[in-house]
Order: sequence, then C-alpha cells, then structure tokens
Amino acid sequence: MYTRCVEDELGIEVTSLEIQPTGAILAEFGEGYGKESAARIAAICEPRIAGIFEPGGASVLGPPPNLGRPGTAAELEQLLESRAKLGFEGAVLIASGDSVRLSRGYGTLNADDHRAPDANTAFDCGSIMKDVTAAAIFLLEQDGVLSRDETLPELLPETPEIWRTVTIDQLLSHQAGFQPYHDTEGDFEEMDRATALQRIFEQEPLFEPGSDTSYSNSGYTLLAIVIEEVTAQPYGDFVRERIFSPLGMDRSGLYADARWRDGNVAVGRGAAVHEGNDPSRWPAPTWALMGNGGLVSTLSDLLKFAKAFSDDGIFQPDTRQAIRAFTDQQATASIAGKSVTGYAGGNDFGFSVVVGQVPDDRAHVLVASHVLSPITADILGVELLQVLYGDLLVTSP
Repeated sequence: MYTRCVEDELGIEVTSLEIQPTGAILAEFGEGYGKESAARIAAICEPRIAGIFEPGGASVLGPPPNLGRPGTAAELEQLLESRAKLGFEGAVLIASGDSVRLSRGYGTLNADDHRAPDANTAFDCGSIMKDVTAAAIFLLEQDGVLSRDETLPELLPETPEIWRTVTIDQLLSHQAGFQPYHDTEGDFEEMDRATALQRIFEQEPLFEPGSDTSYSNSGYTLLAIVIEEVTAQPYGDFVRERIFSPLGMDRSGLYADARWRDGNVAVGRGAAVHEGNDPSRWPAPTWALMGNGGLVSTLSDLLKFAKAFSDDGIFQPDTRQAIRAFTDQQATASIAGKSVTGYAGGNDFGFSVVVGQVPDDRAHVLVASHVLSPITADILGVELLQVLYGDLLVTSP
C-alpha cells in the first residue's frame, strides 16, 4: 500500500522499505527525492499506514469477524459504517452475477453540496484509464489490426534501435523497461504527442525487455499512440466509440467531456489542488497523461466495464479467453481458493478507486473515495472482499 502510494501516485521510487509492527516507516528513496517530495509523502502516504497501526484504533485489513462463513448484508453494512467513522467518504457497489447486492454512499460530494455520493457519482479514476487502453488493444487484436506479439517498429517505424524488441504484450504487462513517467510537472503538464513520443523513446531502459516488471505510465501513453496510428483516430474518440458507447457507459469520459453537468461529481480533498479538485472542470488530458490517466467515471459504469471481460458484448469468446489468460498471469491474489483480479487508480488530489473481482463467481466489489483519509478505496475493497467471502485475501509476490 505504501509503495503503491509513493511510486504510482507520487512518482517517487522506493529503493528500500521496512514497516515495523509499531507502524514506524523506515524507507529510502531514489533520484529526485527532496524536501518537497518528503512533505508530499508525509501528507499523503504516511496517514494511510498510521490509520492501520493507530493504537486502540479499529482493526484494518485484519481477519473478518465472520471468518469461515460468507458475510451477511448487515455485516457488510456494519463494516462500512465503522469505516465512515474513520474518515471514509465515497461510494461502494457490490454485485454478484447480474444482481447488485449493496450500493451505498458516505460523506458529502463537496463542501457546498451535502448529498452523499452514489453509484452514479463521477469520480476521477486515475490509472483505471490503463485498463481502458488495454481493452482497446484487445479489441484491435480482435479486429485483426494488430497482434500483441508484434514489436514496436512493426507499428511505429520510427522506434529507435534500443527499443526495437519491445512487444505490445510487454507494454501491456509493464515488462518493456520504460521509466515510470515522461512528464516533469505532473498530470496537467502541457505536452503534445510528438514531445511525448520523443521523451519516451529517449529513455534509457530499466532492464532488458521481458526480463523484469516495472510499472510505467510512459508505456501506456505509447500504447495510446499505437492506437492512434493503427486506427487513424484520436485515442479519445476510439475508446468512446468502441468501449464507452457500446457498453452504455454514458457517464464515462476523459477530462473536459461535457458529461457531468448535473453536479453529481465528487470533489477531491487531498494534499494537492488543481481547479478546485473538481474533475468536471479539469482540462482535457495532454500527452503527459493520455492513455495512462484522465478517466472520469462512476461505479455503475465501471461495473459495466468489468463485466465486459466475461459477458457477451464487445469482446468475442476467443478474445475473452485471451483476456482471462492475460489477467490470470498478472493475478497475485486469491480468496477462498479462487483467483482475485482487479485494478485501481488514485492521485494526490484525494481520489482513489478500486475494482476487485472474483471471475469464477462473477463477483465484483467496487469502491471510490474522494477524500484523503486512512481508509482508501484499496483498503476498503480488500476488507469488503474478506467479509463477503469470510476468508483472508492471500497475496503472493
């Protein structure tokens, strides 16, 4: 949790980490770490750990009280009420098959609108945009336009020699060796496509492609460029036409889309501020963010997206099978002997969103939060899964 916050949300490499039973954090950081980044880590990431280890506080991520049997609706709601008292604000949606088992909202949309968020509230979804990009790649493979086995120069002839063995599949699985970021000023840095491509291709590989794994926003921006090249369409237009529209994701889009004028939008409260932290007011993503972030969506829409990977719809059976094989390769968790997959996004503007699923049961747990607190969407998503199944989530390296 701490490493994901520091590296994925703040872009600072964690070179070593020890979290002691008391909650003391002993960490060392890579190049670029300084006073400003130390302050951001202290404000954003450390409270999440402190909330878990607080003496006398509620047990977070421990065994569920119903260990050994599935949880009841009352037990799920009891967990949510206790987490709201610890500072959680946001929305929760739990579905089994085609039925919604629980849909709740906590806190307020913003300081002026005291309505609680709900399953149709728009949240910034951060890196879940990467999963939309991955879905677009699988659709293009289904169309016969590209193959995940193809190398970059087969699709982008200007690829420099140092990157010529990288495959589309390695980009999807973060095994290409690109750096985490190609921006220097954050999500809203002004950057055109040519500049992004130049910066990405000028990077030095972290490792030989395919030999290791390192999370890379740059790799997914490169995938967005590939999508534009092979479709001759803007990236945003393609994902709207082939993913959002066919799935009925009517409240999903990129920053600056005119889809959230009804005011049912969660305003972030975090360590950083941009345009009031209202994603409906944020400018369209530049190529600092394209393909790897910039998604605004709702839990209802994200559930439609999650179901698309197993249900009839935009993917043909062979493609769904290929997606399942790909996600199973990435899966590192199980519960009650069944594989758990999922994806998440977050930033330092207060937002965190997670989609957890047990594919064998077509069970989905979705959580979105817009307020910096010890109870993030990640934490609550794990806890809800554990109560739902009455078992511990087991992770492996």
